[in-house]
Amino acid sequence: MIIGGPINVSIFASCPSGTAADAGAAAARSPLAPPLTDDGTELDIVAGDAYEIPPGHDAWVVGDTVFDAVEFASARLFGVAPDAIRRAAAGFRGVEHRLEEVAVVDGVRFVNDSQGTQPDAVAAALQAFPAPLVLIAGGRDKGIDLTSLAPVVAERAVAAVLIGESGPTLEALFRDAGLGHVERAGSLEEAVRRADAIARDALRDGSGGPATVLLSPAAASFDMFGDYAARGRAFKQAVADLAAARAAGGGDR
Repeated sequence: MIIGGPINVSIFASCPSGTAADAGAAAARSPLAPPLTDDGTELDIVAGDAYEIPPGHDAWVVGDTVFDAVEFASARLFGVAPDAIRRAAAGFRGVEHRLEEVAVVDGVRFVNDSQGTQPDAVAAALQAFPAPLVLIAGGRDKGIDLTSLAPVVAERAVAAVLIGESGPTLEALFRDAGLGHVERAGSLEEAVRRADAIARDALRDGSGGPATVLLSPAAASFDMFGDYAARGRAFKQAVADLAAARAAGGGDR
């Protein structure tokens, strides 16, 4: 379960699961069944949008705790008690290099999604955060058709800063899909600086906040880095350097 931007999701509210006569049946409930509240009522699906999780993730909401439905079912299948799942979920802080919030610097949130090398993963990342959003993408082409990704980028991002060997291809795709602001950068460090400047310009234009700079490359890392983890670490270092420069009074670009 990874927390992201506000979207419409299915949440679960308590409702009666039956009468006392159903006690025997309850004892034989499937481990994949919805959890029960303390008074024996079952958590059931209702429509709602009060919780912020990435799109495509169903969730159990138990009290103030949100569980990924697949994770919940898997844990229950192996006999893990609902209370134990609740405690584990409450302490979960995400996975490194996958929608990892690195820092918020002067109203700009930086997110490391270096594992985002497939178009569906990048599309999900783009939809996980509200506007304004600046995408950093590019690297070694994996030979995957990215045509379906381009309109998602054009719809969700205010700009893209592109790096690596696939930069020219991505630029053509994104511009053809209607993205008006595309820049090229010679390094990831330069891309972070450029994306930060664009994001803060969007904030000054009254787009609300925070703005998000999202590294979700839609490409492999091997043209510039040893692997996706090295790329993610370089992104985090570039953000740290930017924050330090900003604190010292450095310029926009």
